[in-house]
Amino acid sequence: MAAAGLAGLAVLVTGGALRPAPAGGAGVPTVVMVRDVAVGQRIGPADVAVTPRPDGQRPASALARVDAAVGRVVTTPLTTHDVVTAERLLGPDLLEGQPEDRVAVSVPVLDAASVGLRPGNHVDLYATASGARAAADVVVLAVHDAEASTGLGAGAPARVTLALDPAQAAEVARGLSTLEAGQSLVVAIRHGSASEQ
Repeated sequence: MAAAGLAGLAVLVTGGALRPAPAGGAGVPTVVMVRDVAVGQRIGPADVAVTPRPDGQRPASALARVDAAVGRVVTTPLTTHDVVTAERLLGPDLLEGQPEDRVAVSVPVLDAASVGLRPGNHVDLYATASGARAAADVVVLAVHDAEASTGLGAGAPARVTLALDPAQAAEVARGLSTLEAGQSLVVAIRHGSASEQ
């Protein structure tokens, strides 16, 4: 009986040794969400955690450290268990996480605060002079409220900083060139972008 038991154990050990290891081994450290965070909000230390994920089950741009995510602004909704990638966050560098060809362009807009514009929103821009669309589905990087006028002159209008590709930047520049003194661009928040605040 003892011999039979040892033989059975040997079979189990041998079988375990021959069984292929799980893909990715123990897994690669991966930052995942532990609670929902909406567009335009900053990720806090309690919003994320690190968990091992097989290399084949995580995006190449997935973050591996919590400190790489904390403090950064969310550009798309992140929900519990989502893997956090660089493309879905804004960093200290306004263009961090954006495609390589993007440039940051600041433009005057009409009353951004009244529509609840926030970093991470996807917007369209229209020129007030012609009504023509100057840019479509561009990401807001920063929002600057209007400054009140002083005794020295008129205050600065509200402005937004946008991530634009070269073609969009050229189109926005054309739109700005049609504006007369005191005019601004109209910003329209895309459907779904505002509701995710």
